[in-house]
Amino acid sequence: MKTFFFALILGIFIGAALTSYYNSPESFEALFQKTSDKISSAKNSETGQKIAEQAKESAENIAEEVKEGVKNLVEETKDEREALVDTAKDAGIKTAILGKLKLDSAIDASRIQVEVENGSVVLSGEIASRAEERKARDIALDTRYVKDVTSNLQIAP
Repeated sequence: MKTFFFALILGIFIGAALTSYYNSPESFEALFQKTSDKISSAKNSETGQKIAEQAKESAENIAEEVKEGVKNLVEETKDEREALVDTAKDAGIKTAILGKLKLDSAIDASRIQVEVENGSVVLSGEIASRAEERKARDIALDTRYVKDVTSNLQIAP
């Protein structure tokens, strides 16, 4: 909505300027000639040159400060970004393992808990047999990005 009103007001100004130009083009030419004369005289004067040099120095200083600030920000957030990536990777590993366990009909996945930290998987809970434990461990080991698997599964009837 703001964009619409901005465009509307801008259109009104442009329309008014065009109307004024078509009614009296000489006045517009005189206005632009005065402005260009002022700009060229400011460029030729010493004050104008000093102002231009100061502006250039200020712009260079600001650019250096921005570059330094960005560099510092990237360095400061590096550990946080890496931790976030590791957490996301661990969540993906956990989801993949739980999905594979649920798809396997030989395993009761509802009784198995999966914890993942830095690619290391810990399986805990209760299972019905040793074969079910081996199967769950193999599924976890065959999952992408898993470094190792610790099984704390206990056989319960």
